[in-house]
Amino acid sequence: MTDFRLRKAERSDLNSVIRLWKRNIKTVNTAADIAEFFDAAEYYFYVAVAPGSNGKENLIGFIGGAIRGGHGHISGIAVDKPYRRRGVGKELMTALELAFLNESFTIITLEVRVSNTGAIRFYEKQGYRMVYTVKGYYADGEDAFVCKKKLR
Repeated sequence: MTDFRLRKAERSDLNSVIRLWKRNIKTVNTAADIAEFFDAAEYYFYVAVAPGSNGKENLIGFIGGAIRGGHGHISGIAVDKPYRRRGVGKELMTALELAFLNESFTIITLEVRVSNTGAIRFYEKQGYRMVYTVKGYYADGEDAFVCKKKLR
């Protein structure tokens, strides 16, 4: 298990979030797009940090969510490749799910690229089920599965 901790994101995390996003998410989003997402999801934005060799914390993952249509929505999640399959993503998901539950939201949705089989398996293990497909959802034309989980 990786030594890491979760905390609410801070404005000072934005540049690290942008770098991690660009390294780990297939996207056409610009830094300004990511900053806008960060600001919009501020209340429901968590980061995972691990001790760095320089004595500072390294941002190794993030999750951002929002309230959409009366339910919780995971807008983005990423874990840096060296830290995947070590419980970081699961802990990030759990933190956001608990935040939604604390606000009395019991349904959570997310979108995932149909080609992202690793993420699809991860979400299924976390209890998410694919409910339908959105054709051409992503800017590059790729379809998305819309996934849903009922809490409680």
